[in-house]
Amino acid sequence: MELFIGVNFLGHDSAIFVIDPQKQDVFAISSERITRFKHDTIFPVSALDKYISNSNLDVNQVSKVVCGNARLEHKSLKIYGNQYDRDLFYRELFKEPYLKGYKTAFSNFKSLSDFSKNKFLFLKSKLRPYQNLVNSTETKYQSELLDAVLRKAFPKAEIVIEYFDHEECHAVSSYFTSNFENDALLITMDAQGDHNRFSSVYTVKSNQMSLFASSISPNKFFTFSGKYNQIEFESSVGGMYTYFTYMLGFTPNADEGKVEALAAFGNYQNEVYDKLWKCFKVLENNEIQIFQEDAELLFSMDEFNRFMSSYKKEDICAAIQKFLEEFMLIYIKQLMAATGIKTLCFSGGVFANVILNLRVYEELTQELYIVPAMTDEGTAEGAAYLTFLSQNNSISDLKWLKQKYMPYFGTSYTREQISEELKKHADINYKDEYDQWPELTAQLVAEGKVGAIFHGRMEWGPRALGNRSIVADCRSEEITKKINGSIKNRPLFQPFCPSILEEERERLFEKSYPNKHMTCAFRMRQEHRNNIPASVHVDGTGRAQFVEEKDNPMYFRYLKELKKLTGYGVSINTSFNKHGRTIVETPKDAIQDFLDTNMDFVMIEGYLITRK
Repeated sequence: MELFIGVNFLGHDSAIFVIDPQKQDVFAISSERITRFKHDTIFPVSALDKYISNSNLDVNQVSKVVCGNARLEHKSLKIYGNQYDRDLFYRELFKEPYLKGYKTAFSNFKSLSDFSKNKFLFLKSKLRPYQNLVNSTETKYQSELLDAVLRKAFPKAEIVIEYFDHEECHAVSSYFTSNFENDALLITMDAQGDHNRFSSVYTVKSNQMSLFASSISPNKFFTFSGKYNQIEFESSVGGMYTYFTYMLGFTPNADEGKVEALAAFGNYQNEVYDKLWKCFKVLENNEIQIFQEDAELLFSMDEFNRFMSSYKKEDICAAIQKFLEEFMLIYIKQLMAATGIKTLCFSGGVFANVILNLRVYEELTQELYIVPAMTDEGTAEGAAYLTFLSQNNSISDLKWLKQKYMPYFGTSYTREQISEELKKHADINYKDEYDQWPELTAQLVAEGKVGAIFHGRMEWGPRALGNRSIVADCRSEEITKKINGSIKNRPLFQPFCPSILEEERERLFEKSYPNKHMTCAFRMRQEHRNNIPASVHVDGTGRAQFVEEKDNPMYFRYLKELKKLTGYGVSINTSFNKHGRTIVETPKDAIQDFLDTNMDFVMIEGYLITRK
């Protein structure tokens, strides 16, 4: 059998995406789901191991593995001291199970250690018990490391490694998972990809994909934090948004959604907004020009600190959010006019911004698709598709993929495996509700309880879509305070997103389309906002997942029962994890996060779990 594997690493959100054409199935998982280090950068060996074990794959039956790497320019990049071994070394040293604790331990350790240029040799000599995890002298090419990992995993297989452009991988992932069959305009934008490109635009005509335009970042913004760290930001539209995220006190490449949420409380009409327009311009050749010197002058750390003392944080958020929306509308409108194509496919981290996507849908086109894995993990998906096509396969050979429009591509666990895990925990009660659990879950939620659902295959991409979700009643604002305050530990200005029956969509929203992946917000009709306040943000929008029976039969039953009980087929749906951790991947993760929060119950493949 042959396997086609796409990988993303040497950046945030390392991941694998596996195509098995013989079974007509895919498997995809980010490293973070296994390591529980958010946006993990570690080489995805654990992700590959998880695929093999969870798929019950006989590796000796694999005759050929074609692996596509979603970074073209790093093909010959040397990894100093073997970054993967270094990551393992520090994790073994600190024994912190989650990223927050690891960062604290690492920061404290640095302040006590000699962090000169020879810091790694220093650590190696002082910490001999961990020496087998450290390789301080050997340098490896990325290709050598990837080849070695694959040969170890698949000992009898022929190994072929391909390299593809980062932005192209983004774009391809958006087209292959869309339901569009005709011409399409593929727009990708993130902080930066290969060869300093931060936006690439492709056209698809008669199944032929061509690069139409691209935009290049000239340099980077640099800012410094503390004694040891140098933090750099890409000089691009997305890079500027990430820079704002950092300067506003949030975590870059993680908390941009908090900036987007807080913006709804602010007023964008200030000098911050005006100065942003001096940094970027859309040119007639469909490229974005960056005025680097102006950007560095107008948004230096000193200037930003002045903004922080002059304006409320929400007003600064409103400025960068409004600029992003208005600038991108100009850019996309020009691209549509230049190509004559109104069908749009979006990918890249910038298009994780659901209010931007709403503006495009409302003002430019109703033929819109945003790939569920729009962030960098999604480049592994695009690399897998390009790898498959590189081996004399055609697009028509992947038609079966169109049937997999719900991205439930991750791990799953049998009821027997779950039962064995439950027996290990003396601090829980559990009862087998078999296949009646959707209705019981709805009853508990309607009573005001907060619970979690764990069933089927895990979602691929950053959104929980009913298989690894915390659920609650949208009619109560007090519920949101409970979830934000003691489960998710999020600021109260962050809204929750609703899962909604497709049959409720037109009743509840002014203008919408059947978006199944929570990738776009929509404006709720005024008459429903007070009835289900937990499903709508202060600006009247909700990032909805519209659910049909064919999408997820058990989750659909839960929503149908909820409609019977409450009058609304609407549920809070937020990712199943405690604050600071990633979405739960194993039954053990699910039980641990349940016990570490004040959730009332968790439903794992029909087993109702409560505390003793």
